[in-house]
Amino acid sequence: MGTYLLRRLLRTVLVMLGISLVVFVFVRSIPGDPATVMLGERGTPEAAARLREQLGLNKPWFFNPQSPLDAQYPKYVNALLHGDLGSGLKSNIPVRDELQARFPATAELSLAALAFALLIGLPAGVVAALRRNSFWDNVATTISLVGVSMPVFWLGLLLSYFFAVKLGWLPPSARTGNENTLRGITGLYLLDSVLRGDGRSFWDVLRHLILPAVALGTIPLAIIARITRSSLLDVLGQDYVRTAKAKGLAPNRVTLKHALRNALLPVVTVIGLQAGALLGGAVLTETIFSWPGIGSWVYDAISQRDYPVIQGGVIFAALVVSVVNLLVDLSYAALDPRIQYR
Repeated sequence: MGTYLLRRLLRTVLVMLGISLVVFVFVRSIPGDPATVMLGERGTPEAAARLREQLGLNKPWFFNPQSPLDAQYPKYVNALLHGDLGSGLKSNIPVRDELQARFPATAELSLAALAFALLIGLPAGVVAALRRNSFWDNVATTISLVGVSMPVFWLGLLLSYFFAVKLGWLPPSARTGNENTLRGITGLYLLDSVLRGDGRSFWDVLRHLILPAVALGTIPLAIIARITRSSLLDVLGQDYVRTAKAKGLAPNRVTLKHALRNALLPVVTVIGLQAGALLGGAVLTETIFSWPGIGSWVYDAISQRDYPVIQGGVIFAALVVSVVNLLVDLSYAALDPRIQYR
């Protein structure tokens, strides 16, 4: 296990360096000049040139003939290895501090979306597999297809229009109401309201969380339901399941203990992959619902050509996905004792 973890950590470091290179090139390929955007319409070419020099944007990207290490990318990698993600060009606030302040909002939204997907997707997939070709199977399959096909931004707008604007049942944006005075502990507002025993704040936070969580979790829900159905159908046709049924074991015991546990390996893989999809989809969801997380922060940074914020946000998201995938791989051994890591 130790050797496997060491290999994975080394691989993660190489992946992060590769991502840093791709993001570095990509953000500098976006049309527009950060200095011009920061100065606004009244900025002169001379002022823009001075600002580019001050920010180091006038230096070569990768190699400076006069001083090889005095280039943008080598200096960025050196700072990255020391844990320095830079500061926002617009706000001058360290990117690390912004990530620390905004990540709990994105984490709470992603966890709520994943919980919504699992609570509905797993049972729907199991029912569809056990009632194959029945009415419930057709309903689950149809809903899954619609869920996969529906773009996040379109679904978010529909949910906001019907449940917030037309019906007025739920708030259309933000994490809390203006009158909420909840004092944060962990940054996860639902958890904070429970820890403080504040039922009113809990209900307020939950009402604000429902619409963005449903919008973000619909696609993972559909994928989980389809994969669960397919995997469980494959396991139910195995000889050991038929043998367990022939021995007279209760159907629920056969399904839950013998079939479902073995069918969970591909489902767990999909759940791990959806972590990246949730972070990616959070950009649109947070923008639509004015959710103060990493997604909306990076979206605003793209329009402002704020290189450090874009790079820091993408690298942090990639790191989170890498950690989640590692945890998913380690969970395989718990689900299937035959799997060993060396």
